[in-house]
Amino acid sequence: MSVVRVHQRAFLSNNKLFIGMKKIIEGWKAYLTESLVSVYEDQLEFTEDGDVILYHISSNKNLTVLDPAIAAGNVKSYTKREYQQWDKPRVFFFTKMAQEDLGVGRITGTAYRAKVDPDELYPLYKDPKGYSQPDRREEYKKIRQEEENIPSYYPINTWELVWYFANRDGFGGFIYPQAKGENVIVAMWNLVDVEPLGKDFYQQERA
Repeated sequence: MSVVRVHQRAFLSNNKLFIGMKKIIEGWKAYLTESLVSVYEDQLEFTEDGDVILYHISSNKNLTVLDPAIAAGNVKSYTKREYQQWDKPRVFFFTKMAQEDLGVGRITGTAYRAKVDPDELYPLYKDPKGYSQPDRREEYKKIRQEEENIPSYYPINTWELVWYFANRDGFGGFIYPQAKGENVIVAMWNLVDVEPLGKDFYQQERA
């Protein structure tokens, strides 16, 4: 076999590999564009499989699952503000390493990492499916009256309204900015599997 033919085969093999990788990357970008969390793409970290990486800091060690019902009974000062808006049990997560709470700054405790399918996260404030629109409010009033015997004239908690439809559609948590800016957080109302981060959450990476 000539040297030229060997180089040709090597070139074709490398070219196929390049095209294959390009298709994978383009496919991932297309998937992310279709996903509702794409509005926060540049503020999130992802695994190679496309899951969103979330971080939680707890006063408890050796956890493998985070249970919103347990978390609600141990509300920290930095989450009390959130519970004043809506008392549904949920677990709060940061979306980036070394992220600080806008109210209290750095949080002490054991850091955990979770991997969540982006399709489980619903952008609360963006509300792309229009769960908070007037027609959905009227629908929710009827449902609430039938299921809980709550009169239609009772005020609606918008968080509860959006949660009802999001949960019914298979979402497991909200994603939203904690305040104006890029400090995006996640609140999960489903159980979440976690693993210890194994290092200081606020540890600075060396260059």
